[in-house]
Amino acid sequence: MMRSAELLIIEHSKDYPDFRYYLPLMKKAERDVSNHPDICIETCKALVEGISKTIILTLDETVHPNDIKDTDVSQLVKRAGKLLQQDETIIEDAFVTRVASVVHFLGVLRNERGDISHGKAVPKKIQSNDKLASAVLQISSGLLIYMLDSFFAKLREKKSAIALAELVEEQVIDLAQFAYDDNPDFNLSLDEGYPYEGKLNYSFALYSLYYEDYFVRLAEFRDSAEEESE
Repeated sequence: MMRSAELLIIEHSKDYPDFRYYLPLMKKAERDVSNHPDICIETCKALVEGISKTIILTLDETVHPNDIKDTDVSQLVKRAGKLLQQDETIIEDAFVTRVASVVHFLGVLRNERGDISHGKAVPKKIQSNDKLASAVLQISSGLLIYMLDSFFAKLREKKSAIALAELVEEQVIDLAQFAYDDNPDFNLSLDEGYPYEGKLNYSFALYSLYYEDYFVRLAEFRDSAEEESE
């Protein structure tokens, strides 16, 4: 049931290797669904809580780990869901709210019946059955698939935006390397091709007002000159 979520982590493990930490927990949740239902449920809750925290800390740089250390799991999911939203539509807001309500049940169930974080005296009075654990596993798996897929998409967008910003910065640096007087032959060709009435030459007007266009046309001029020389 957790296989799709596991595959998402494995697929992105080269760029985000820390997420492999969650793989053993996913396998444990699946192993315990029949023989140890409450451990399965508790593991599902830990996965949802942990991945929500990771999403929040990664996408919101203003948050410190201590700020969300004791936050209820439903609030963590709601906060992470907000950060993963593609837009601010009512539909996505409603989805995040409904999911957080379901996850709240996970937290209550874990607190009441969890075997690990809250040790229980024996004989244990109330135990979950495998049917409930299976349902929790399916819900958690679906939620994790949505969260992980949306999260990795956000990271790809962020990475692309950074790469684009670096490219633009490089282009600005390239542009700054050219002074108007560095290319008299090109300037002359522009002025001859576009006679400009008045005291201002066309080439200087283009350089001063539309520097990027000047740079593009300069590059084309140089390419053409290189081809003719060959």
